[in-house]
Amino acid sequence: MENFLWDGGVDFKRSPLVSWDKVCKPKSEGGLGLKNDVLWNKAAVGKLVWWVAYKTDHLWVRWINHTYLKGRTWQNFSPSTSSTWYWRKICQIKDLLADAYRQNQWENQTGKEYTIAKGYEWIRDKGQKVPWNSLVWNSWTVPKYSLLAWIYHCGNMNTKSKLYTLGISEDNTCYLCGSGVEDLDHIFFDCAYSRKIIDLLREKLHMHIPYNNILGWRLNRSGPKDDQGALNAIINASCYHIWHQRNTSRVDLKLLRPKNLVDYIMNELKLRFRKMVDGIELVKASRLKKIFWDKL
Repeated sequence: MENFLWDGGVDFKRSPLVSWDKVCKPKSEGGLGLKNDVLWNKAAVGKLVWWVAYKTDHLWVRWINHTYLKGRTWQNFSPSTSSTWYWRKICQIKDLLADAYRQNQWENQTGKEYTIAKGYEWIRDKGQKVPWNSLVWNSWTVPKYSLLAWIYHCGNMNTKSKLYTLGISEDNTCYLCGSGVEDLDHIFFDCAYSRKIIDLLREKLHMHIPYNNILGWRLNRSGPKDDQGALNAIINASCYHIWHQRNTSRVDLKLLRPKNLVDYIMNELKLRFRKMVDGIELVKASRLKKIFWDKL
């Protein structure tokens, strides 16, 4: 994943698809949920800050009180310029977390208690919740499909339109249909090849899937939770394979027929869904699940 998002491979570099700050946001805020190691380290040092404030019987804290504080209050303490670098760093973290301590942010059911996880949440920049979190990250969707769907929603896919704007590509014409500007909306929803995929999915699933505003349609669609999860898996898988066909066509100059691609997607998902539903649940399965077992 590191090579895919940033390096591109061992022997060459490329511009990153998504910034590290974005990757380190929680999935609910549009990130991958990885921890920012710099902020996590600061939160870990915050544990020492909390010890000085509350663990007065700790041997190390007693040494700190004797060597540095010398009777002065910890809350308002400022280190001298001659202090060791590690002590100045601890004091910097103390100032960073001062508001959290004053507001008792570390209280829990057992009383005042600091945890590194709580400190990390306090330090990091909070982002807005994204509406598409559950559409991308769910147990029904294969992880590699979720990753591509995430990059799509971040708006960071290297379409020909983007590469043309950067001066990397000589034209911005869609690889799949040979007409139209290849941007994110076109390649997945306006392209003739992609629309044929959607038409075939409509026939398979016996439901109306719109060409436009498919995100809003998925967000506003009601129904059983498992139906929604399976539908999200289908859409994510279709987008993944459309993008894969787009990349393959650049080299091989040929495409799978839409019907063959849809058959491949449905059979692949059938195997995936079999792991999600056992025989007893299948009897009570929702309409969307039954379509897969009855028709494939």
